[in-house]
Amino acid sequence: MTSWRKWGQVSFALGPVFRQWFKHLRTKLLVSMLAVIFLLTGAVLALVQAQMRSHVREDLLSTLRAESAVYTGIEQARREQAQQSASLIADQPSLKALMSTNDEPTVQDGSESILQTSRADLLILESPSREMLAFHSKTNDVPASAVQRLLQDSSGNQDWWWAGGHLYDVSFAPIVAGAKPQQHGLGRIALGREVSTQTIVGAGAFGNSAFTFERQGSVMLSSLPVSLWSEFEASLPRGQSKSQSIQEITIGGERYLASFVELPGDHPVRLYSLQSYDQATSFLRSLNGKLLTLGAVAVMVGAFIAFVVSRQITRPLERLAFSTRQLEKGDFEVQIPIQGADEVADLTRAFEEMRKGLRQSREGLVRSARLEAVGRLAGGVAHDFNNLVMIIKGYSDLLLDSATAEARPYLEEIKQAGERASGLTRQLLAFSRKQVLEPQVLDPNQSVRNMAKMLRVLIGEDIELLTNFSDKIGRVQADPGQLEQVVMNLAVNARDAMPKGGKLIIETQTCQLDAAYAATHAEITPGPFVLIAVIDNGSGMSKDTLEHIFEPFFTTKEPGKGTGLGLATVYGIVQQSRGHVSVYSELGIGTTFKIYLPSVEKSVTALTSQQVSLPPKGDGTILLVEDEVALRMLAGESLKRLGYSVLQAGNGLEALSVADQHPGRIDIVVTDIVMPRMGGPELVEKLRQKRDQIGVIFMSGYTETAVLENAKIGSDAILLNKPFSTVLLARKISELQQRAANSKALAASSSG
Repeated sequence: MTSWRKWGQVSFALGPVFRQWFKHLRTKLLVSMLAVIFLLTGAVLALVQAQMRSHVREDLLSTLRAESAVYTGIEQARREQAQQSASLIADQPSLKALMSTNDEPTVQDGSESILQTSRADLLILESPSREMLAFHSKTNDVPASAVQRLLQDSSGNQDWWWAGGHLYDVSFAPIVAGAKPQQHGLGRIALGREVSTQTIVGAGAFGNSAFTFERQGSVMLSSLPVSLWSEFEASLPRGQSKSQSIQEITIGGERYLASFVELPGDHPVRLYSLQSYDQATSFLRSLNGKLLTLGAVAVMVGAFIAFVVSRQITRPLERLAFSTRQLEKGDFEVQIPIQGADEVADLTRAFEEMRKGLRQSREGLVRSARLEAVGRLAGGVAHDFNNLVMIIKGYSDLLLDSATAEARPYLEEIKQAGERASGLTRQLLAFSRKQVLEPQVLDPNQSVRNMAKMLRVLIGEDIELLTNFSDKIGRVQADPGQLEQVVMNLAVNARDAMPKGGKLIIETQTCQLDAAYAATHAEITPGPFVLIAVIDNGSGMSKDTLEHIFEPFFTTKEPGKGTGLGLATVYGIVQQSRGHVSVYSELGIGTTFKIYLPSVEKSVTALTSQQVSLPPKGDGTILLVEDEVALRMLAGESLKRLGYSVLQAGNGLEALSVADQHPGRIDIVVTDIVMPRMGGPELVEKLRQKRDQIGVIFMSGYTETAVLENAKIGSDAILLNKPFSTVLLARKISELQQRAANSKALAASSSG
């Protein structure tokens, strides 16, 4: 009572002092920070402990199940092998002849060599009357009486024997003589494989886990010390347990997690796998000490910092809080008086500068807030898409001929290409936009023409603007302002890629996206589309850059020179207009952006009839040059089926070598434009120096105008834009052959 009375008097005397201290905000802040740090440290410690113990337990359980499953699989494979060995030995004529004597000494002596050849550890031969005629073992401490008793109790094909301190996995096979109608039994053969600690450890299935073989509560074999066997037996549950169930047992004062599998046989055994839970969680004790030390350091540092800065911070906090609330309401005109020259004053100045910056960029931030960064996008995959779609379409065409066993490799190829393309499409579909649009029916040609003057001013005098508009395109339904924004953003992107000048090409085309292409682009519905292509011959982009170009706020420009929202805005507008955007680029060559918008009227009706027609047959020799192996194999096989002889090469240099080695005529060269080592135009130029009157078909991921301007392929060549079908390729080849035939006929008539 006296001590309590003294403590009460002390508390009453110190009460006014504590109340005086807590009048100051810095004291409240300091105490609050200390309390928070203490609570957080305790919570983190408890959470880490619980999470780590949970993770350790889950890892141990997973390891136990995996080890049991692995050993069960190994044991099953060994049993099947032993069963096969027993059956093969039982079918040997020499053994049948030996067993037909039914004489124990004769069988015992004659079967001794079988044990060595069978690689088993135990061999027993049994007569039809269930008498043991022969018994051989690699160890001398296995009693024959125990084996005879076990043999009498085993009637199936597999069993587990425990004899003379040895555990055997035994396989049985009947020995029969004669053909099937007159078959009669000569007895049984039993082959036993000894299961020991060394063989199990050598199999490597259990790793650091302990294991135990148990039957009816008694340990037969275990990697645990013998002194712990009795404790293990006593810790086993008395009731029935399911295989693979997890049990927590204590052996030698140490906690273990145990799981067992039932190994079948006439006398089944249980194989237990054990992991020490105490050893697995022992590291947590040292972790606790480190966390406590870290918490104490955090408390001391936090208290010191709070004491030093709290007084200087708390004074202007009210003014900053008030200004912040005004900013939240949209009032960007409120001003904060700046007093002094300390750190808090610097903070106030920074806040004022931030307010001014926010006010100046408010409109831009409101627009950019609509762009939601929902993940990383795999951009710049237009070329990959083109190749994959060509593979799908090509092998689909091959399958139209027949669906026999020969077509199975093509089916597999189609499946793999479709899966790759679908994976890229799913990444593009992860990005979405929700802008408010006012769609109208537009003429894309007229929209771009109206922007031409502005675009020339925008890109500068050192960049030449070229346009190529198709008069066969239909109308599109889109927001006119947003469509202009798309073209302008792409033009600015192209301008920045050509700091020393160059060419900017804008062209329109009509195109038909079929079901095969739509299958790899979920946002597309098959049908007619209008293509708006923006091409430059600037610096190009690497594959790493292409993977991120449509991500909001991603930019390769210097800080302060780009927001990273231009291409993200293009992607969002096109997606919301039910369109599709793709990009193809190579370093040092240039970049092509392709915008596909659905056509609201089908101005080109010939495309539908072309899709259903069959590819024309032909003859002649074609030199096919393509660096993509899958595309080259596909195109080659398709052309061979149409009747052409095909020479194949992976690049320009290889094609020259193939052409030099071919003694006959080469009618047409079908080549990609951009290839390693030597491109298509250079290859054609060198071929025409040696072979005149050779037809040329170029393939490219670029659109027609861009290739003509950049590659200078010549006006007599035919250009195919990827992706294209086998039907279209066959038509172009036939067109070239017809053109060559007409030229010959004209020359013949002129000379006549």
